[in-house]
Amino acid sequence: MFILTGLMCSVSGLWRQYHYISQNMTWSEAQSYCRARFTDLATLDSLDDVNRMINTVNDGYSGSVWIGLKRVTQGRWGWSKGENRLSQYSNWQIGEPNGQYKNEYCVFSFCGYWLDTPCSRTLHFTCYNERTGYIRIQLWKNWTDAQSYCRQYHTDLATVSSNEDTNQLNAVVGCWPWVWIGLFFDFWQWSDQWSLFFRNWAAEYTSQTSAFGNCVAMSTISGKWIQIPCTEQHHFICYRDLKKQIIRLNLSHDGKYNLNDPSKQTAILNKVSPSPKYCR
Repeated sequence: MFILTGLMCSVSGLWRQYHYISQNMTWSEAQSYCRARFTDLATLDSLDDVNRMINTVNDGYSGSVWIGLKRVTQGRWGWSKGENRLSQYSNWQIGEPNGQYKNEYCVFSFCGYWLDTPCSRTLHFTCYNERTGYIRIQLWKNWTDAQSYCRQYHTDLATVSSNEDTNQLNAVVGCWPWVWIGLFFDFWQWSDQWSLFFRNWAAEYTSQTSAFGNCVAMSTISGKWIQIPCTEQHHFICYRDLKKQIIRLNLSHDGKYNLNDPSKQTAILNKVSPSPKYCR
């Protein structure tokens, strides 16, 4: 009998509690209101967050609500699933990213190497499924439609964060045809400076242009995000950070598993803490 004592949630983060405010304000006014009474304008990390926010809105209101996303001048690369890992691993083709053509804000993989290209291009793509790994999808779609497909039927577009991931991707898709992966260039920043890259744009707002406006609102019907001028007045969503309770466990098993294995510990924590994605 092996006893593991004192295992606890290593994510000492916070839980976001969303609050719907049924007052019309500009984005800056809403930001000031949220910071004075809560923590900040809403930050979202996942489709689960989108659904939780929709559920906070009063019945009968079908307009858009401000969230905490605003356009910035300095863009950066990030992954569709939300991770920001380029500081740890990248695998650009030599000379890439080069911005050779206008608005090369999305990335495809060629023999494991990354190249930037316009998001409107139609390519095959690679989804990631949390249960089965990488999956090659032999349909021709632009990057945004590929992202929607992966989120509907799997987990998300593929994230590639190590040489091991690159080798696994190559084993699934090979070198031809080129395939979309989940990497994209982004000009948006959360009000609270949160670094994750989860986005849920409506189809017509994926070009990264500032022509539509520099602030973001969410449809309370579809959960999709739209760009609009920051001076428009809308209802909005604030969030408050709530400290998570630390969980201590005493576990026993019959010796078949090594509970010092990080993957086993992660699996256990996922069972007892079903929403680690909300940790900060």
